Amino acid sequence: MNKIDLQIQSSASDGKYSPKELVRMAHGLGLETIAITDHDTVEGVYDAVTEGRAEGVKVLPGIEMSCHIMEHEIHILGFGLDIRNEVLLKNLKEFQEARLKKTEKIVDKLKEAGFDIEFEDVRKEAAGGTVARPHIALALLHNPKNAHLLRGCTTPHDVIEEFLVSGKPTYVERKNIEAKEAIGLIHGAGGVAVWSHPTVSIRDDYKKTEEVLKAFISYDIDGLEAFHPDYSEDDCEFLNNLAGRYGLLRSAGSDYHREHEPEEVSREGGSLASYQTYGFDISDIVPKLEAAIMNRQLKMEMNHNTTS
Repeated sequence: MNKIDLQIQSSASDGKYSPKELVRMAHGLGLETIAITDHDTVEGVYDAVTEGRAEGVKVLPGIEMSCHIMEHEIHILGFGLDIRNEVLLKNLKEFQEARLKKTEKIVDKLKEAGFDIEFEDVRKEAAGGTVARPHIALALLHNPKNAHLLRGCTTPHDVIEEFLVSGKPTYVERKNIEAKEAIGLIHGAGGVAVWSHPTVSIRDDYKKTEEVLKAFISYDIDGLEAFHPDYSEDDCEFLNNLAGRYGLLRSAGSDYHREHEPEEVSREGGSLASYQTYGFDISDIVPKLEAAIMNRQLKMEMNHNTTS
């Protein structure tokens, strides 16, 4: 059993379980270090860190930010960031507002397509957390009036792939911030920035993946996610080699949202720490991340002392 999981989504965004529940689950599985990485929010971090101290589980403050680089929509993980940073919180509030506006437009398109859905149905599914596509999917699935229009979709993943991705009539594009800005926000809050699931974002094109990574490196990215449930052994070897070649940090995460259902891909379920290492050593991942976080925060403190 892997002992670390550095990508977990809680009910503060589109996960099923609360931050405290996730920490308890991690403790029950014998995990030593986890990170709560909710989409564009740090609302669940404080509860997770507090519960982690009680349960003996180390919790790294984290986030998963949506951004744009080249022609790709990409996610970046932030680790060790100050969740009270005013600039970060101001920008996250703006991101949340943009998410809500996008959701309203998607609901309007779905209604035009004949679905029985209201914006408040989606808000209810989110239960106060960050509104995301799984909540739209659940709102559709939980209304029996939509069954005849769902084309056999029975899971949130099915609904998202059928109706809520690029190229579908009910898809609405959201203008994400540029990758350089996202990395700057993470660094400005004292954290380190890691490219989330590279070969999931850019499938079957290692050359393009490396091109995007080079652009990320020009923006001072710190690392890449080297272990993830959706990686093949070839993916894992490719990404670990890239990390070594460019001197980057590695991370490992399950991208856990909820229990796995047979119809869903692992990225939407599985279990905590459910990724393969294919024989690669992961024992240095957390120590190196923590050292990089400490170095980032020391540099910030030195710069502050110099300018003050």
